Amino acid sequence: MAEHPHPSLGDSHQHDALPTKTSFRVLELLPGEDDDPISCILRLAEWVDLPAYEAISYAWGDPKARVPVIVDGKWLNVTVNLQTALRHLRYRDRPRVLWVDAICINQTDIPERGHQVAQMRKIYEKAAVVLIWVGHDTADHQAKVAVDSIITISDFLCRKLGIPVLELASVDNLYQEIMGKARHVLPLPNECDFSSDAMWKSLVWFYKHPYFTRVWAIQEVNANTKRLVHCGEEKVLWDRVSLVAWYLTMETTFSRAFGFTDAYCWWAATVTTDLVQPKNFLLMLYLASNFSSLDPRDVIYGLRGMMQIDKGGELLEPDYAKSVTEVYRDSAEAALVNFDNTDVTLYVQGTEDPSWVPRWNVPMLFRNPFRFGKPLPWRPAGNTSPIWDICKETNILSLTGFITNPIEFVESYNENYFGNVMMAILKTMRRSLSHVPFTVHELAAVATSFSFGLNEKSEPEEDEKNVHLLTLRFVAYLKTALEDDEEDTFSAYVPAELAKDSQGADGSLFGKPVWDFTYPESSFFITQDKLMGCSISRAEPGDVVFVAKGCTFPLVLRPDGEEFRIRGFAYVDGLMRGEKKASDVRVVRLR
Repeated sequence: MAEHPHPSLGDSHQHDALPTKTSFRVLELLPGEDDDPISCILRLAEWVDLPAYEAISYAWGDPKARVPVIVDGKWLNVTVNLQTALRHLRYRDRPRVLWVDAICINQTDIPERGHQVAQMRKIYEKAAVVLIWVGHDTADHQAKVAVDSIITISDFLCRKLGIPVLELASVDNLYQEIMGKARHVLPLPNECDFSSDAMWKSLVWFYKHPYFTRVWAIQEVNANTKRLVHCGEEKVLWDRVSLVAWYLTMETTFSRAFGFTDAYCWWAATVTTDLVQPKNFLLMLYLASNFSSLDPRDVIYGLRGMMQIDKGGELLEPDYAKSVTEVYRDSAEAALVNFDNTDVTLYVQGTEDPSWVPRWNVPMLFRNPFRFGKPLPWRPAGNTSPIWDICKETNILSLTGFITNPIEFVESYNENYFGNVMMAILKTMRRSLSHVPFTVHELAAVATSFSFGLNEKSEPEEDEKNVHLLTLRFVAYLKTALEDDEEDTFSAYVPAELAKDSQGADGSLFGKPVWDFTYPESSFFITQDKLMGCSISRAEPGDVVFVAKGCTFPLVLRPDGEEFRIRGFAYVDGLMRGEKKASDVRVVRLR
């Protein structure tokens, strides 16, 4: 048994200051038996003379549940989960050189913390291996069943896909390049010969570990292709874990039936695929908002090393002296500078303060067209660049653009009960337009607004033929939604010739995939000048539609004294292609 120092309770560890901003520490984990205290020695490391080390990626766990480890002969409190990880990773017969944030970074030194976070991607990139600690085993050894199952299923998938396991790490986007294209040749998991209740039970348990939801895991796992997952005493390649996670969530019917919708398979699958968007840090932050971090600022700082920013990158450098509001406000400014458009305002949900600053720590799987990652052609203000200014004392963003006449009629709806409010929406249209049946153009305006201009493949409907097909599908959808209506509203509101033309259309395709997620309350509205549109949040009569220079979508604004607050972005028929771009502009102050 190794000898370990036993410091007195009063001896707490104090980190020595690092000599330079790029210096860092590694720890030498001393050997020991299972019950021996965790003991380690900190060593100074420099990039010019780099020692061989492994980097640990783990979830902190409850930050208040602390236990002591011995560092340089003195006590240092760490989380229970880290102590458990170190106990499992410790060798019995020799030291092990590791890097782990909670010990190697002086967490109480704010400037050092920022400097170290800024080079964490490089620390993980240069590690010999990234050791991913998922968690400890159960009394009935679920870890072994889960890991064996992951190996079995991933071997099966690699045979089907024609790619060796060891080449998985070289695929840039596993889902888009391989899994998505081959899904038609893959059977449902429960239809495979290896299927068993014990397998699915163990995998649900495995993928429910909070590790998979960590923001920091995104950068740590992507920094290095040598990644080994540890769960209790079991080990498995990360690429196997990610591949199986995709397979378990490819078909919703299977996922729901076997409990995987309550696990974190989506998180495990997207970490090294959809989330790798170095050139579009807004999309990266949008997806990462569904991950978790103890410090809200780390949604940005934990991903900074993955971002490739041409202009404004200095605004996102880790600085823990800034408040959360300052960090998020600076991310909005960086987006305005880097992308030369106002798209950052499309990521607010109508509940933020300031209203124009996205809360990146609040899950954002709502109706955001950029969720699908495809460029959109809408230019409501024409081909313009934004004109903006930020007052950092008041947190007010000033944008130049034009405002339409106020919203006059509003009907709220939700994806979950959309069909139930369709009657109310049609009656609202009748009150505003003062006639029935509606014209083909008016129904086309409603159809494109509800689908935010996208077809079932998430592609923008730009030409007249495709818009007409979208309209026919909407009319077919109306026919189904109103089939129990005793007033025969459908015949009264839809022109007979259009109703006839829609008989061969598939109404089930209308609105997909824009309605494939759970959204907040949305609104259909009509302005005083009869523009029809939909917004991603509740609008009210008196709200206005604002088209900023350099925007992709208009914004619904609510007056607040002499200023406005953003309620959310909108699709407004008659604005999206710059039809009113010659309107008089003004400066709008957003609070």
